[in-house]
Amino acid sequence: MSLAVLLSCLWMASVAPQQELIDLGKQCQQAVTEIRSLPILKPIVWQITSKEKVRAYLLKVLAQQYAPGEMEAEQDAMRVLGLIPRSMNYQQFMVDLYMEQVGGYYDPKQEIFYLADWIPAHLQKTIIIHELTHALQDQHFGIDKFIERIKGNSDRQLARAALVEGGATLVMMAAPPSAQGSAADPSPTFAKAPRALRDTMLFPYVQGLGFVSHGRTQGGWSRIDRVYTDLPTSTEQILHPQKYFAKRDQPTSVNLAGIEKQVKGWQKIHQDVLGEFMTRQLLHALADRQQENQAAAGWDGDSFVVFKQADELAWIQLSVWDSENDAQEYLTALAQTMPSRLAGFTAQTHISKSCLRWKNDQGQAVLFERRAARVLLVENLPAAYIEPIRKAVWHAGE
Repeated sequence: MSLAVLLSCLWMASVAPQQELIDLGKQCQQAVTEIRSLPILKPIVWQITSKEKVRAYLLKVLAQQYAPGEMEAEQDAMRVLGLIPRSMNYQQFMVDLYMEQVGGYYDPKQEIFYLADWIPAHLQKTIIIHELTHALQDQHFGIDKFIERIKGNSDRQLARAALVEGGATLVMMAAPPSAQGSAADPSPTFAKAPRALRDTMLFPYVQGLGFVSHGRTQGGWSRIDRVYTDLPTSTEQILHPQKYFAKRDQPTSVNLAGIEKQVKGWQKIHQDVLGEFMTRQLLHALADRQQENQAAAGWDGDSFVVFKQADELAWIQLSVWDSENDAQEYLTALAQTMPSRLAGFTAQTHISKSCLRWKNDQGQAVLFERRAARVLLVENLPAAYIEPIRKAVWHAGE
């Protein structure tokens, strides 16, 4: 999840003399400053780059953002949640995906605008407009300070990316036709990517555009400027802008600290916040997106932990919802996704509609349980661990 967000700083776009590219970039500056209502504070530093250098840059960023083993752990988390196939090499696929689409970028760390040497100049106007907006954002708000990976809360990280990318997308769309270039060709790699990866790539641009557009109607670009000093804290606020701009709905912090004590013999490898947007992805096996969105609405906070033993993966999530009805709707939706997400599990005698259990022939169990507006999910752990986990989680919440 975090990897897709980190790499989304590179926009889609396809050889041009170096000076022609730099001249084009300078020509676009006036349009960007007028649309965004922000002046250039210092000259933009321009450099020409190649695909090989971009790939090296991507790999460098990943090495800086992820400690050894963390990328593999995030990959396992995506697998156990059913968001990517077990056979997928997550890092390799994502790098290949972005390399197929990249057309230049602004690096807020070095404060350099890198122009692509493999795309004709007349096709680069759109990407230049977009990335020049990032340069303006950085000069005025220091975006390098809050687009870093937020370990343990990729939902908040994705929300921040939506502010940055949504703003740049709005400027790009508002640019006069003469300043826009042709769109990129569809990406074959993008087309075959799992839905969760495609949607996560697009989220900062599409939903971010909706968020920034909503805020701009509340008070122009100056209202958006103030958001940079009071950043959105969840994808819920991006998906429902009124929960940021009108009545602020801050996510509830959920504590699963120490839960690994109840999972003896398994290694805790990853902990994160799913958030409303990724909850939609978790529920992708439902009948349609409207049903997914409805079941994920009402999210108010969560925490999940992934465990590993040899080649087996399991996870535990505790989520909190705006109401008991919202919590029950989530639990019911989870149950509907069981046949496609976890094959081989048979339903046990359910205690009630708020406590559902499954078990397979290998003695592994699944539990979905609601108490008031909270839902506990336990998937793929030995059945003997279920009761200690239940007691630990519910006792901690009392």
